[in-house]
Formats: sequence, structure tokens, C-alpha cells
Amino acid sequence: MKLVAYLYRQSWKLLVLAVCSGLIAGLSGAALIALISKGISGSDWSLPTLASVFFGVALLHLISKSTTEISLLHLTQTAIYQLRLDLSRKVLTTPQKNLQALGKPGLLVMLTKDIDSFTEAFVWMPIGFGNFIITSACFAYLAWLSLPAFLMLVLFLGLGLTIFFALERYPRSQLVKVREKMDKLYAHFRDLIEGSKELQLNARRGDLFVEKVIASEAREFKTAFTRGMTGYNMAVNVGAILFFVMIGLLLFLAPQVLPQPPEAITATVFTLLYLVRPISELVFSLPIVHQAGIALERLQQLNRDLSLSATIPTAPQTWDAGSAWTLELRGLRHHYPSSSDDSQFVLGPLDLSIRQGEILYIVGGNGSGKTTLAMLILGLYRPDEGSILLNGTPVSEDNIDAYRQNFSAVFADFHLFEHLLESDQTALGERARHYIDVLGMTHKVKVADGKFSTVNLSTGQRKRLALVSAYLEDRPIYLFDEWAADQDPVFKRVFYTELLPELKSRGKTVIVITHDDAYFNCADRVIKLEDGHSGKVVTAPPPPHAEIPSQPQAV
Repeated sequence: MKLVAYLYRQSWKLLVLAVCSGLIAGLSGAALIALISKGISGSDWSLPTLASVFFGVALLHLISKSTTEISLLHLTQTAIYQLRLDLSRKVLTTPQKNLQALGKPGLLVMLTKDIDSFTEAFVWMPIGFGNFIITSACFAYLAWLSLPAFLMLVLFLGLGLTIFFALERYPRSQLVKVREKMDKLYAHFRDLIEGSKELQLNARRGDLFVEKVIASEAREFKTAFTRGMTGYNMAVNVGAILFFVMIGLLLFLAPQVLPQPPEAITATVFTLLYLVRPISELVFSLPIVHQAGIALERLQQLNRDLSLSATIPTAPQTWDAGSAWTLELRGLRHHYPSSSDDSQFVLGPLDLSIRQGEILYIVGGNGSGKTTLAMLILGLYRPDEGSILLNGTPVSEDNIDAYRQNFSAVFADFHLFEHLLESDQTALGERARHYIDVLGMTHKVKVADGKFSTVNLSTGQRKRLALVSAYLEDRPIYLFDEWAADQDPVFKRVFYTELLPELKSRGKTVIVITHDDAYFNCADRVIKLEDGHSGKVVTAPPPPHAEIPSQPQAV
């Protein structure tokens, strides 16, 4: 019912069309059985008339059944398409802290495996719906044929369904466990892939990770899945046997209790035999539908979680900083877990003014709050206290998305997109090729059809391409989090002494999180964060004798 309600919300017109054509398909299917019974037992109709009606009803059944399945196919695939887009958009409007709390493995399972389960159920839905209508119509035909036999059939069927659902309760609970184990397995597989280098360096550690971590969860997944599907297999087989027992009772016992004309018994048995396949398919689809129900609950819960935390902007989606802007942090304070213990680390209170066209370094020890400060400046974290003002206007939930559009960043844990997603592809490609050449990547990467020819590169090379993407966005403020950490001395020098001054000459503000004290004299200001609960900010002048290396240095 949840799936039907979801489809109704997507397009009630298509659903009504599918239902109406399904009813016609079911009635015409039952009429075919009645006509076959008439042909076998004899009819007062002439043979040409009976044949004409039979083939006409067969054509009607073909058209109506196809209409039902195609309508449901379009409806279900449209629903899945819309679900994917809605969830993707909500991910983009959900604060980073909420996404981090949901966790990458859980999000990936829901956006991939759960939607796949949902899709599989929708593939079966047209078949199941058609079979349900045909079964209902055939039961109506049986009631018209012999009401006492139909009542006996309903009694036996009710008994069979009671037994089936009693047997099905246990495997259904196992499928819920299967879904819970899937989240953990995906998390372990992610650890395996991302930590493969470390595990290869320590063979024993790698073996223990596979045997104790992955094998343990995989074994529990296998056990729950096997028990669940075995239970469903037993329930389906018992249901099938009970169905044949019911046919036997109607064929051998009913005539003794309720004498029936031979043609009525023949038509009844023939109809029941015809229903073996539709009912079997209906029962077979139950575990798939149950898995889809579990997936739908998870997806709806994700949808609710994202909806609660997503930012719904009410202000216009343009907030250009302008040609002369000011950015101020006033009394900014933010809490986050300490990296060394379970206590809360407090960043702030901070008061800071960032000027247009300056190069600002943020330095400090590990865990001092540099990246957290960057996330606050970018609007990706919201302060617990204090405010951020752009041109004197406070950043709020209503305008935060527009505020973020003034920044471009390359994070320490950056992601490199293959596509250059901008409108003017011709000019974009020319500019991209220029920066690729400046960063010494021409022999590795080309730009064609609005995307990089490859992103399968070393970390340092991929980070250079991420820098190219950031340059192409042409935003007023740039933030680079430890960009030079993975670069060799030549490209460090290019970054600090050529690229950053070039951005400044274009009126851009550049915020750099760095440990490269040899290049501190390239900054207009250096802001040092001192580790501690006070989150104290010190404006430190560049070292008076810092020298910039002019030649590559041995690593």
C-alpha cells in the first residue's frame, strides 16, 4: 500500500489509467476462461460466433494488459527518476554537519542499493497488479459459476493465507536485519578500498581485517538473508501445495458434499489451474515488495531528515559581493569534538575583517581549528554564536546559499569532477587549457567536450586540476586548504609566487591554510590560530627573513 500511495502522489492520472485498463484486462482474462470452458463443455453458440468472440476478447485482453503494464512502467520509472533528483537536490541544501552525521556509507547505500530495490519492486508491480486483477476477475467468475463451491474455495483460501502469513512473519523480520547489515558491509568495503595501501603493507593486519571484520558482517548478512529467503521459499511452496490441495478438495470432496453439474466442476478446476501461475507470481513477488517497503521506509526517513535540515532560501538567489566588499566575523564561536579526547573544542570568540584583494594565510597547529574556521567563512558550517556580515548584511538561513556563491575552494579532502560544469564551454575550454599548461599538465590532460580527458592521476596532479576548476569559477574569494601539501617544490613555488599574486592582481581575495612558513612573506596577513579553548587569533607579521626557494629542492 505504501508503494501505491507513493505512486498516487506522483501521477494519479496514470495510476487511474493503469487501474481501469487492469480491470478490463482481468475481466477479459476471466472471459477467455469462460469461453474456453464453453468450447470444451459445449455451447449453444455457433462455432464461428464463439471463435469470433474468443479472438475479439483475446485482442482486448492483449491491448488492456499492455496498457496497464506500460502505464505502470512509465509511472514507476518517473517516480524513481523524481526520487533520485529530489534526494540529490536535498543533499546539496543540507548542512555539512548533518551530512557527516548521516555518514557516507549509509547515504551511498540509500542512494544506490535502496533505490535499486525500489526499482526491482516497480518492475514486478505491473506484473503483480495484472495478476491481481486477473485473479479477482476469475474469482468473480467462479462465484457466478457456483456460489457454494466459491464459498468453499474462499474458506480454503483464507486458511491457506493465514498459514502463509504466519510462516512469512519470520522471514520478513530477517529481511529487516539484512538491510541493517548492508549499511555495515558497505562501510567495511569502503574501508577496504580506501585503506588498501595500509593493509597491503601489513599482510597480517589485512588478513585480520578480512577475516574478523568483513567476514563477521558478511557471515551475519549471509545468515539473515539465507534464513529470510529460505522462510519465503518454504512459505511459497506450502502455499503452492495448499492451492493444489484446494483443487483436489473441490474436485473430489465438493461433489460429495455439494453435488455440482460436471461442466461447473470442469470450469472451476480449469479456472483454478489457470490461476496457478498468476498466484505463484504474486506470492513470489512478496519478498521483493517487502524489501522495497523496507527501502522505501529508509528513503522516506532520509527524505525527512534532509527536509528537516535542508536550507530553503527565501531571499533572491543572487548576492554579488560587488566591486568593493567587506567580510566581517563578529564574536564568532563554534563548538566541535576535540581530536584528542571526547571533550568539546571551542573555536572563538573570533573577530576578523577580511579585505578585498588581499592574500590571507591561516596557520596553526593540528587541531587548532583552521579548517573549521574555513568552513565557517565559507558558510558550510553555521556558528553557534556571533555572526558573519558581507557588506554589512548578516548571513542568515534565508541568504546563506546566495552568500556561498561568492566563494570557490579546494579542500584538503577535495573531490575532482570530470566535467567542467559551466555555460560558456568554448571560452571555458580555452581558459582551462591555459591553466593546465601553467601547471605543467598538458602532457597528461586535455579538455574535450566540456570535460577533462582523464582524472585518473596522482593526488598532486588531481589537486592541480581541482585548482584549475576553481580558477574557472571566477569567484571574488578563493580558499585553498593545504593545497601545496601534495605538490613538489616547483609547483609550490608556482602556486605561492605566481598563481596567488595573479589572483590578487585581478582583485580576488585569497585565503590559504598552510604550513609552508618559507612562503609566509607572500601573504599580506598571517592569522595564527592557537590551540586551546579560547580559540585565540593572533595577527602575525610575515617572518622578516623568509626566503622563497627559487629552485626545486630535494625531497
